[in-house]
Amino acid sequence: MSFTGPPMSPSSKLATGPHEFTTPSGAVLSYFVTGHGPHVLVNIAPGWGPASVVYQNSFGFLDDLFTFVHLEVRGTRRSTFPPDLRDMSSWHMAEDVEALRMYLDLDALDVAGHSNGACIAQWFAIRFPTRVRRLVLVGAQLIGAGSVAGPAMNAILDARPDQEHVRAFRNYDPSSLQTDDDFAAALGSFLPLYVANPERDFAKLTAAFTNKPQLACRKAQSKAESQHANQADLVSSVPARTLVIVGKEDFICPLPVSQMIVDRVTDSILYVVEDAGHFTWIEKPEEFRAALSGFYGAK
Repeated sequence: MSFTGPPMSPSSKLATGPHEFTTPSGAVLSYFVTGHGPHVLVNIAPGWGPASVVYQNSFGFLDDLFTFVHLEVRGTRRSTFPPDLRDMSSWHMAEDVEALRMYLDLDALDVAGHSNGACIAQWFAIRFPTRVRRLVLVGAQLIGAGSVAGPAMNAILDARPDQEHVRAFRNYDPSSLQTDDDFAAALGSFLPLYVANPERDFAKLTAAFTNKPQLACRKAQSKAESQHANQADLVSSVPARTLVIVGKEDFICPLPVSQMIVDRVTDSILYVVEDAGHFTWIEKPEEFRAALSGFYGAK
């Protein structure tokens, strides 16, 4: 299999800045390289449209440890949609990670993902088990974990002091949205819930999350996702050494989901960040860095 375009050296493919390539199937995928550390870590942006901007803007405190390759999967910004939108599931998006691995000409990858990005990372490890060395899952989504996620979410939301944002979340109807502006406004109405202490951390989150999410990605992924609803049953096959980081107050991908992953993945470690929600590295950067440093220093 070959990739279109002029040949590039391995080092130029990891040069700081934006990149894109055309896969053997004709799709265009884009990625952004940040950092200069010794460990190359592919960070998968969620597939529902937020892109990688928030990670590029907030991972700087890790630049000496990692060279980040922020992959924007199919449909996100310059990465093209597939001809058949049924191929917009997280399961299918794992193929974009494999295409990146082939393009970079690496035998195996260290892969990170946050939220739905972690869901895609797990699908990559399930579908391409020999092509992943380490997994770093942050505030991870796990498809098929609703039995534990739902009660935990409700308990956290019921205890929040900012019930106006809780009401906005519970009244959220994505099917009513028509534009990216609508999508951004709807998310903004409950975005403070994603951090445990908005007075301390919400300004930092909004300073990093500067782009509008893409409604077309959200709608396409949502419609396609039910094709592969058994991820929780398959995650035990993941062979990679895995670090799972979760904020204790994360309502959207709560602690019991991360616990389920760790219970099922043989070689895995759970790191719970106290007084943090869904954006642990923004809320508690020192603890987040320590968890990653320990994970990479252990082996």
